Amino acid sequence: MKANIVHIAGKGHVAGGMECEWMKVSGSVKIGENVQCQEATVHGRGSVKGAWAAETIRVHGELEIGGDCSAERLEMEGRFTIGGLLNADHIEVKMFGPCRAKEIGGETIMVKKHGVSLFKKLFFPAELTADVIEGDIIYLEHTAAKTVRGNRVTIGPGCQVERVEYREAFECDKESKVGTAEKG
Repeated sequence: MKANIVHIAGKGHVAGGMECEWMKVSGSVKIGENVQCQEATVHGRGSVKGAWAAETIRVHGELEIGGDCSAERLEMEGRFTIGGLLNADHIEVKMFGPCRAKEIGGETIMVKKHGVSLFKKLFFPAELTADVIEGDIIYLEHTAAKTVRGNRVTIGPGCQVERVEYREAFECDKESKVGTAEKG
C-alpha cells in the first residue's frame, strides 16, 4: 500500500507492506510486511511482520515488530517486542509492561519504568530485556542485558547487567546488579 497519509481509527489490516509520509493509528493495525514512513503515531496496538523504518515513531500502547526497527526518534509509552535491532538516534521508553529487543543502538537511550497497578506488577512486570544495548548516553531502569556499552552509562534501579563497557562515566544504583564494569 502506498499513500501520502494513512489514518486508521478502529482496526486496520494490510496484507503486504506500507509506504507513506504520515501514519496515525487510533486503535490497532496489522501489517504483513515492511513499513516505511516519515512519521508514525500509534495510540493502541501496532503489529508489523517485517521491518519498520521511519523518521519519527511515537507509540502509546503496544508495538510488535518481527524484524528491525530504525528511526531518527522513537518515543514509546507502553510495551514492545522487536525481533531484531532497534536503532534510533534518540530512544525514549516509558515502560508499562515487558519490553524486548535483540539489540538496541542509538545516541541517547532513556528507559524508565512507569507506575502500574499491583495486578500488572505481579503478572506483567515492566522490564526491558536485550542482549546488547549500545549508545553514547544511556540511562536504564528495570533492564536485563548481557552487555551495555556507551560513553556515559547510568544503570538505574532494578537492573541486571552482565557487563558494562564505558568510555567517560559510569554510575550504578545500589538496587541493581552489574557483573563487570570496564572503562575502555
